[in-house]
Amino acid sequence: MSMLDRARKTAAKTDRTLSEKEANVLFDTQLDLAKLSPEITEHALYPALIAAIREASSNNRNVALLTSRVEALKEEGSALVSKVLDALR
Repeated sequence: MSMLDRARKTAAKTDRTLSEKEANVLFDTQLDLAKLSPEITEHALYPALIAAIREASSNNRNVALLTSRVEALKEEGSALVSKVLDALR
């Protein structure tokens, strides 16, 4: 395995680890929206805006976790295929 391949593999592993940690931080973060923006909470569209933001945030977390898990499976699957091919040779 070349140094470039090792660097790419390390970078991919780090990206996966950090993306899961970022998703967890976002998931665990609670904001008091009323304290952050008291002047807009009385606006008629405020509840719809907040609902849209919450749904988008939830979807983004789910996509980040799914992407991370698929990338991990891809790497593990590639290693497994290599082992099977080596065994067949």
